[in-house]
Amino acid sequence: MANRIGRRQFLAVSGAAAASASSLAAAKPGPAVTPPHAVMAEALKYRKVDSHNHVGAGGITVKDIIESADRVGIERMAVSIPRGEKPEEFRAANNKILDAVKQHPDRFIGQCFVNPHYPREAMEELNRCLGEGFIGLGELYTQAKINDPVFFPLIERSIEANAPVMMHARADTGLLRSGFPTEAPPATSVADDFVDVAKRYPDLMLIHAHIGGGGDWEYMCKVLRAHPSIYIDTGGSITDQGMIDFAKTTLGVERMLFSTDCNFETGVGKILAADLNEDERNRVFWSNYNDILRKRGLDAN
Repeated sequence: MANRIGRRQFLAVSGAAAASASSLAAAKPGPAVTPPHAVMAEALKYRKVDSHNHVGAGGITVKDIIESADRVGIERMAVSIPRGEKPEEFRAANNKILDAVKQHPDRFIGQCFVNPHYPREAMEELNRCLGEGFIGLGELYTQAKINDPVFFPLIERSIEANAPVMMHARADTGLLRSGFPTEAPPATSVADDFVDVAKRYPDLMLIHAHIGGGGDWEYMCKVLRAHPSIYIDTGGSITDQGMIDFAKTTLGVERMLFSTDCNFETGVGKILAADLNEDERNRVFWSNYNDILRKRGLDAN
C-alpha cells in the first residue's frame, strides 16, 4: 500500500510552495507543516499527464500554466479553450490552443472545442484540429447535451479517428430532479446522458469531465458503472474526502484519468490522499490516459 498523505497536509505544503493556477494572482501561503519536503517529494515522484486543463482563461498565461504544472510534476497537459458560440469564435479559440501546442509541443496536447449547432463548420473544425494532431473533442460544453443528435456526426467522426470525446458534466440535484434549483444551464450533460451515448456508440472513448465539478459524485459513478467505454477524469475544484476512493471501487482504476482542470495542487493531492497503491497511482497519473493517446497515434512518452 502506498504511503498516504492527508489532503490537508498536501494542500498546506503545496500552497506554501506555489500558487495554483486557479489563484495565481493572489495566493496565500498555507500553515507550516512538517516535514514539507517529504510531501512535495511524494508528489513529484510520479509521472503525470493531465487529461483536462485549459490555457488562456481568466488572464492565466501559457507561462503560468507551465510553471504551475512544473511545481507538482505534471509533464504533459491536454488543453482547450471551451469558448465561442459562433464558428469564427470557436476557430479563434482553437487557434490559440494550436499556437500553444506549437510553442510547447513537449508540454501541451490540443483539444478541439466546437458548437455543434453549426454542423458543417463544427465538422470542418474537428477535421482541421485532428489534422493538426489534436487528441480529439473537448472540453465540449453546454451548447447541447452529449446525447443530443447534433453531436452524432461528430461522434462518428471521432470513432473513425480513434479520438476521444470529453464532455463537461455535473450532477446537481436541480439537473437530476425537477423542482430543485441549479445554477447550471439546462443543456448541461449528466451521467445518464453519457450512458445514452455509450449504448448508441459502444466503440467511442467517452470522457465524463471532472468528478469534482459539482453535484452528487456518488450518483455519477453509480450511473456510469455498467458502461466501461466511459472514463471519468478526476479534476474539478471539489475535493470531498472519499470521492476518488468511491470512483475506484465503483468504476475501477482503469477508467480513472488524472486531471486538474486548473486546480493543480488539489488535483494532485486528491490522488495522493486516496487509497491507491503504487501501481494504481501510476495508472491514474499516467498510463490510463497515455493508453488513449496511443490509440490516437500520440504518446506522452
